[in-house]
Amino acid sequence: MAAINLSNMTKEEVIKAVVENGGAGITKCIQCNACASVCPVAKAGFPLYGRLLIRKLQTGHYEQIIEDASSWACQACNRCTEICPRDAKPFEIVFAFRRMQAKELAISTSAFTPLMNLHATGHAVYSEASKALRKKVGLPEEPLTSINDEKAQKEIQTLLENSPMAELGIF
Repeated sequence: MAAINLSNMTKEEVIKAVVENGGAGITKCIQCNACASVCPVAKAGFPLYGRLLIRKLQTGHYEQIIEDASSWACQACNRCTEICPRDAKPFEIVFAFRRMQAKELAISTSAFTPLMNLHATGHAVYSEASKALRKKVGLPEEPLTSINDEKAQKEIQTLLENSPMAELGIF
């Protein structure tokens, strides 16, 4: 898969690339700010949360944002999509932009540990400390995810190893 070079793209080409990477609702956003009202990234003070990211992409300011780490702070809670009155699906646009960043190898260092965990265990957020916390509240020590499924872990590893992120050499 060829890398997307945002610095040579027009506004229209950026919107097309966002759509091709899974953010089809980018043209539906009217900047109403409903998504920001429920966004943990916005509340935490990151400079480029969903609404602002979308606006930057819509207006052609992509060169200024390609290396911004804010998109990697998204916790995928999907609250933005639930509240969006235009069904723009801001969460999908943020993840489309993340895919574009990954293709440019513009990945936040804050994403390295979750990526390494995902590759090693099949679960992005995982630590020995979480086992004790899960047990304390009456849950199984390990989540019922791919962490317990060797075949699924191998599939995840294959996907990661064949993605642009493999070029970073973190797994």
